[in-house]
Amino acid sequence: MNQQNREPREAVRQRVLIVDDTLANIEILYKILQADYDVFFAKNGPDGLRVVQREMPDLVLLDIMMPEMDGYQVCAALKADPATAAIPVIFITAMGSEEDETRGLESGAIDYLTKPISPPIVKARVRNHLELKRNRDLLEALGRELTEKNEALKRLAREDGLTALANRRHFDEMLDLELKRAFRSRQPLSLLLLDVDYFKRYNDHYGHVAGDGCLRLLGATLRSTFMRAGDVSARYGGEEFAVILPETPPDKALLLAEKLRQKVLDQAVPHAGSEVAQVVSVSIGVVGAQVEGERTPQWFLAQADRALYLAKEKGRNQVTLAELNN
Repeated sequence: MNQQNREPREAVRQRVLIVDDTLANIEILYKILQADYDVFFAKNGPDGLRVVQREMPDLVLLDIMMPEMDGYQVCAALKADPATAAIPVIFITAMGSEEDETRGLESGAIDYLTKPISPPIVKARVRNHLELKRNRDLLEALGRELTEKNEALKRLAREDGLTALANRRHFDEMLDLELKRAFRSRQPLSLLLLDVDYFKRYNDHYGHVAGDGCLRLLGATLRSTFMRAGDVSARYGGEEFAVILPETPPDKALLLAEKLRQKVLDQAVPHAGSEVAQVVSVSIGVVGAQVEGERTPQWFLAQADRALYLAKEKGRNQVTLAELNN
């Protein structure tokens, strides 16, 4: 009955805690179980709860009639704590009436054995309940693993593998969603389209590995610039990126775009093939408007793309705001 420090779960046998105020009862149960399990004990309810917190046993064998804190109270405390609620409890007691057994089971115990105990029955009940717990723990672990893998797959489905920004598919979904939300709330929405100036020359001069590094750095710059809840930065395709700015009027979007352009310049990534700067730069097209019936995702994209084209026509490394007729 050595209460040693707990080793990793995979290195030990299943653990059983006996809580009984009579040492003779503990010794009987220990002799029945010690060959198959690691057995711990406590002689009163408060000590039993402390051992549970320290050892986290797989099963508790619990007497009912104990001083200071009876078995019902111990069981209730275990079930009230999320950390211990799943530990199965078997009452082993001299209280053998139907009412006592009903109360014990209703308090959260998984089984109820009466004294004097039968060693074969105790062994069988303990074995069966521990096997059920082992299987339940395994299912829960598999469930957690499956949930984690599903979350990872969902993340991969909406994330660009190179930049860790939203991918084109997720961007399209979010643009449609944000436009609908803006239409209902009567709030403006802005959209940025940008690409790296002379990126093909960058790749040709420095190589594709460096080109990928440049795009990853731009992705990080986008994440650090657009940090509000609801802002969506995405890799739109190749060296082209997009940003959705909910509840943002065009003048504010213009300022944010200029902030981004300057931050990219401040990275000071050398670009020997650029005709507009000695470092990597971006051109940005901006559109911002109230969302109305004809202003669909395609409309916003077309306006931002036209503004981006004008930014390039005017010399690149600059921001252009789309001029709307109304």
